[in-house]
Amino acid sequence: PAKAPRKGMRRVSRKKAAQRASPKGKADLEYMGCVKQLPCCICGTTTGVDAHHCQDKPPADEPHAYEQLPAAGRKSGARDTIPLCHWDCHQEGPLAYHQNKRAWAERNGPDYSFIPSTRPAVAAMLGQIDY
Repeated sequence: PAKAPRKGMRRVSRKKAAQRASPKGKADLEYMGCVKQLPCCICGTTTGVDAHHCQDKPPADEPHAYEQLPAAGRKSGARDTIPLCHWDCHQEGPLAYHQNKRAWAERNGPDYSFIPSTRPAVAAMLGQIDY
């Protein structure tokens, strides 16, 4: 008999599992893996870096780098992730994005403003840039 998942673990839906198994899903996971290897775009630390899905909405008349704009209450796509250290800049610390999004944006600018510098760094890691 199959073991039940351990308590506290999230189940992945069939739809999400199929998406991750697809060629695009695998490429997206590889992309986010590369983002996690970059230094934090705020403090520069190189350990404990997360791939943050951008959530700030640009004004309608402002140019932006989003490939997939985040919908209401949803995060952006995998190619719209930026490197943020888990503790200080992303999740846990007092200055972290998910502790106070408005204050974070006032200090650092909108999160999507870091997409244009993240994409070329990832492309270089994947050998997709010719010099």
